[in-house]
Amino acid sequence: MADFNSVDKLIAVCGKNGHTISILRWILSECGRCCRAIFLGEEEPGSSRLAVLLLSGPSDASQAEKFETCVADYDFSAMPQIAQLHPLTYSVGNDSADFTARNVREKDGVTTFEIVGVGVIGRVRLADCNEKCVKSALAAAAAAVA
Repeated sequence: MADFNSVDKLIAVCGKNGHTISILRWILSECGRCCRAIFLGEEEPGSSRLAVLLLSGPSDASQAEKFETCVADYDFSAMPQIAQLHPLTYSVGNDSADFTARNVREKDGVTTFEIVGVGVIGRVRLADCNEKCVKSALAAAAAAVA
């Protein structure tokens, strides 16, 4: 078991989307804070460390009571089990989400887009990427900000 005494924030990712957690781990390694991303259920640190839960779907909502904040795809945030959590939301296609991907462009094997939301605007450039990768990057960024 890892030593969590030096971890400021722990982000748990539901599901087994390795792409999302890889991006999230990279973001956290660059942010200058002592943060860690794990798959939900991977490790069981003390409850005070459970800061953010990145939901992969409505069925994961039952895990949310242990966390301070939840992050969810805007497409299922209106479902009762998710809506009651008041999640921070992200979306590739809906500007009503807290974080959105805008101006998604693909050229010469590189995808670029802007992340806009909650006072944050950032440019992202991903090689060998498709819309699923854009969504993974957006979800990871939203969880890191949360």
